[in-house]
Amino acid sequence: MKHTNLPVSDSEQPFSLHGFCFPDIISPSLHKGKMAQTHYFFPASNQSAISLRVELKGAEENCKPDLAEAKRKCSIDYNKFPYGQSESQWWEYCMAPHSYLPLNDRKIQIGLNFFNRFLHLDLNSRSAQLIDPGVGNAMLSSTNWFDQKTGELWFASWPIEETVRRIVNPKENVRVTIWRFSVQNKHVEHVWQGDLGDSLHQLSLSPDRRLLILTELGLRLEEDIPAESPDQAPSAWRRVRERGLVPSKIIILNLKTGEEWRLPMLTAGHVEFNPQDQEICYFSGHNIGLIGVKVGIFGSGTIKKFRLKKTGPELVGEFSNPHFHRITTHIVFSHRGKILIGVSGYPNTVFLIDATTMKLYKTIAMDSADVVETSQFPHICQQDSYGIAVSKDGEAILAIGTGFVNVAAIDEGRFYFHKKIENYGANSCFTGHLGMFNISLKE
Repeated sequence: MKHTNLPVSDSEQPFSLHGFCFPDIISPSLHKGKMAQTHYFFPASNQSAISLRVELKGAEENCKPDLAEAKRKCSIDYNKFPYGQSESQWWEYCMAPHSYLPLNDRKIQIGLNFFNRFLHLDLNSRSAQLIDPGVGNAMLSSTNWFDQKTGELWFASWPIEETVRRIVNPKENVRVTIWRFSVQNKHVEHVWQGDLGDSLHQLSLSPDRRLLILTELGLRLEEDIPAESPDQAPSAWRRVRERGLVPSKIIILNLKTGEEWRLPMLTAGHVEFNPQDQEICYFSGHNIGLIGVKVGIFGSGTIKKFRLKKTGPELVGEFSNPHFHRITTHIVFSHRGKILIGVSGYPNTVFLIDATTMKLYKTIAMDSADVVETSQFPHICQQDSYGIAVSKDGEAILAIGTGFVNVAAIDEGRFYFHKKIENYGANSCFTGHLGMFNISLKE
């Protein structure tokens, strides 16, 4: 793996969760217009929070020439970018932090939205590197899977040229390759290749290592994005509303038999497994699309429960709600004898779902600056989303968003601990998932 060191600056601030028993948590923040990101690390054993700012200015040159050449081959205007974004918006979106994957030696892989390099963060040396995995400068999946026992990193890739073709035809097939990389001997091994999509969001293996799951986020609209507002171009926006989103795809591969199953979903996000039954998993369907740099809500989201049988996936339950919007995170955990699914519903409601019955267990709400108008979609989100984590004892939910940390006791059903993150810039925003793990920092 080739690597490039990035400039990193760090700082600390006093911070305490006052006795709440959470694992170590890391939270992502994007500095708008700066090509920089800050990661806030909240160690459970410390009374302080560590912030690491990573500078990425110029990193787009790793991908920019390939994108320009692909546009030339496909006869697409150089100034045209996916989702109706400008050039600067596109590169900022591509390298925005989204998720965290713990590796060995206290390193973390940060899942970037849409790029041809991995970003690795070392919490001990407080350093960062861009990593080229050596698969032909292809685009890389955001959230990947690491086997702590074998030291193998599983990820997916696709050619940038196929993303360019999707600017014209958002339903174009994309040739995807799945890889397995041995960190110890630096050997990358081809696992699978076939048609799927780009914007590959999560790759995961089942607990028994029998099945591999790969989701495509998508975020594309069936109709071209109008440059004008709904008031200025009502007929164009009406077509967007009527046609909606291009369905994204999920593929499930049996690594032992080679069998494949595909599931359609409106904005396929993440998969989580039941901690008590490794055949049960839960997929999140977000029902959102990108309209320029804004997130558009096209209807209610869903959590789908599947049993992964030897004959293929079987849908055994589903949850939705008229106010269940823009899922960012869903987590599965035990609470007082029940298995619950916690979901960060936009703009301010944490949904707790009984994982056995797939019925609503409880909602816990925070303050909100946005009200989703459900009578007419798409709703353009006016505030940032947030991520959630659960305490080690399953008694409390923590929510982190743009500049804040809130904690709620599940049985009480309300957020009563509120704390601001100092030095969180006015032009910064929360961008994805929380990382949860236990890392002992070296002195």
